[in-house]
Amino acid sequence: MLIAERKNLVPVKILIDTPLIRLELFENKNGNLFLASNTLKPGGTVYYATMPSPFFAFLDNAITLQKLFSKSPSLFMEVSQKEGKTLYCCTDAEIILELGDKTLSELKSM
Repeated sequence: MLIAERKNLVPVKILIDTPLIRLELFENKNGNLFLASNTLKPGGTVYYATMPSPFFAFLDNAITLQKLFSKSPSLFMEVSQKEGKTLYCCTDAEIILELGDKTLSELKSM
C-alpha cells in the first residue's frame, strides 16, 4: 500500500498547468511515482500513487485521468484543501477528478 505523504514527495515534472487543471508528477525516496491533481469532489488537490503501466497508458492517451486515478495502488488518498487536509479511504469515498474524463492530449489541448 502506497500512501502519498506530501511532505516526503520530491517534484519530478509538471505535466499540465492551466487555469483549469494542474497535474504534477512526484516520487518518493524509494522511487515510487505519485501524482497530484485537482479534484471536483471533494474540492481540492489529491495526492495518489501510480504504477508505471497505467501511467504510461495515460501518457499514450489510452486511458483517461480518472481511469489512471482508479488504478492507483493507494488505499488511502490525501486531499488538500484551503482548510487543511483529509485522508480518505478509497473503498469508502468517491473521489472525482477535475476533468477526469479527459486523456492527456485532451487536457493539454484545453
